[in-house]
Amino acid sequence: MRQFGLSIGLLMACVVFASSALGTAALAWTSPAPDVVVYCTASLEAPLRRVAERFTAAGRSPVHIFVSSPDGIIGLIKHRARADVVVADAATVHALAAAGEVRPNSVTAIGHDPYVLIGQSAIAAPLAADLRPLVTTHDIAIPDSTTAAGFDGQAVLHEAAPGEYPPRITGFADTPDIIEAVRNTTNLVGLVHQTEAIAQTGGLHLVARLDVPPEPIAGGLVTLGQSANAAALLAFMAGPEGQATLHQAGLE
Repeated sequence: MRQFGLSIGLLMACVVFASSALGTAALAWTSPAPDVVVYCTASLEAPLRRVAERFTAAGRSPVHIFVSSPDGIIGLIKHRARADVVVADAATVHALAAAGEVRPNSVTAIGHDPYVLIGQSAIAAPLAADLRPLVTTHDIAIPDSTTAAGFDGQAVLHEAAPGEYPPRITGFADTPDIIEAVRNTTNLVGLVHQTEAIAQTGGLHLVARLDVPPEPIAGGLVTLGQSANAAALLAFMAGPEGQATLHQAGLE
C-alpha cells in the first residue's frame, strides 16, 4: 500500500509538472499566422493605417487595426482579446505595462498629438492665435469627461482659453462623433486631435491649434501577443520611415 501511495504521489507530481510546462508553453506560443493585430485610439487610426501600408508594402506582414477608447482597450486586453501591439496615449500604455498586460521593456515613445479645433471651411482661423473671438461666437463640441472618450475636452478647453465661455458647449462620446457633428453643422467648432484634423476631407479644416501641451503617444507589445512580427512593426513606427509617415499624418 505504501508503494502504491508513493506511485500515486509521483504520478500527481508529474501531472502538475506537465501542466505547468504546458502553461508556460502556452504563454510563449507564437501564431503561425504572421499578421500583426494593433489596438489604437480613434485619433491614431488614420496615421497607423499609413504606417501599416508602408510596413506591408516593404514585404512585411499584414497589419490589422482595431479602434477603441483608452478604457475599452484596457478592458479588451485584460479579457485576453487577440492583440499584439497597443498604440495610445502614454498614460494608457503605461497603465497596461504596470498591470503586466504590456511588456514594460517594450514601451516606446511614438510622438505627440496636439489638440486643435476643426470647423467647416467658412469658419476662418483666428488672428494671432487668439481664441477669444472664436470660442465666444461659435458653439463648441468637446469630448465628455467619461471613460468612453479619449480625453477630457472640458479640461483641455479651459486650459487653452481660461475664462472664455462659448455660447454653448455640447458634449459627445468621443472625437469621431464630434467630427460627424461638425461636418453637418455650420456654426459648430469641434475639439479633436491634430491627427484627426489632418485626416479630414470634404470641407472640414483645422481652424486653430490650442496652446496647451500635446498628448504624448506611446506604443508597446502585448504580453500575450501572438505575432512574431509585432516587435518589427513597433520598431518600424519608432524608426525613420515610420516617424516620417506619422509626422505627415499630424504627430509631432
